[in-house]
Amino acid sequence: MEFIILMVVFGGFMILMSRSSKKMQAKAAEQRESALVVGNTVVTQTGMIGQIVDIDGGVVTLESASGDETQWLSNAINSVIEPPYEHTYAEDDSDDEDAESGFDGLSPRDSDLDRPSDR
Repeated sequence: MEFIILMVVFGGFMILMSRSSKKMQAKAAEQRESALVVGNTVVTQTGMIGQIVDIDGGVVTLESASGDETQWLSNAINSVIEPPYEHTYAEDDSDDEDAESGFDGLSPRDSDLDRPSDR
């Protein structure tokens, strides 16, 4: 009798675990489908970032930042992200001052400053 009760409890836990797993899989599939829109910047499961150029059935064509186009299975698309390589800079008048002073916007690293000179 105790064995039957133990099996029923164990079976109940298995059913609950299976339901939550199915819910998570359905949510991930829904998120993937919403990401598959031409023009979105997405990341694949392997970490490649690209913009969707074309969708042909289960194949998605991604364009990388360098302009190369690669084809991926739609299941490989993980999520939509903001591109990490696009930066916007505020317009200010300090650029004019830097151009007059000859400052090119680069500064030496601390390790370069501590290095003995070859002179």
